[in-house]
Amino acid sequence: MSLRKKFVNSSLANKTCAKCNDTYPRTEEYFYRVNHRTRKGSFNYDSYCITCRLKIGKEAKKKNKAKKVAYDLKYSQTERGYFISLFNSVKRSVKGNLFKDFDEFMDCWYKQREEYGEYCPYYPHIKMTRIKGKKKPTGTNISVDRLVNTLPYDKNNVMFISWKANDEKGEVSPYLAEKMLNFVKNKKILKIFVDIDTGNRTNKPFIPAYKK
Repeated sequence: MSLRKKFVNSSLANKTCAKCNDTYPRTEEYFYRVNHRTRKGSFNYDSYCITCRLKIGKEAKKKNKAKKVAYDLKYSQTERGYFISLFNSVKRSVKGNLFKDFDEFMDCWYKQREEYGEYCPYYPHIKMTRIKGKKKPTGTNISVDRLVNTLPYDKNNVMFISWKANDEKGEVSPYLAEKMLNFVKNKKILKIFVDIDTGNRTNKPFIPAYKK
């Protein structure tokens, strides 16, 4: 057995972190080992201590997450991104879904757009939007409406209307709507109030008959 002691360079016993400038023992307890750039089988210790390296990783992850959220929000406001989100909500609906795929769903929008443009079929003065990221619903946003509430979502039973119109429509059936209109038409005073309300909702001021 040799009595010769292995030489240890005292200047390499400790290492100073390049970020926090604190000095620690040059061991794996304080610094990660990294492979040497040119020497095979050799390694160096990271320039940053483990605490700083973990902190940097955490900050980078947070930054990347913020970038992803911003990207997802931007994409969700594109036409395709917005309608993918609508279609996913339709697929999850307890009301039922008979669309065979997203393309069939999107084709309904393309056909409607040819006829009405991007304006709400119920409220033609509202140009529909695709705004995302707000806590409260946006009244002008595009939403999916089932024409007959007792039937599932289907290419023959949907119309894309503003969120405002969809919210106001609620669960009123065509049968009930027709009954209500018949009662209103038979009451002259009520009809005037309905005409005034309709004018307010459609952005067309009510003009009394004697002024026409």
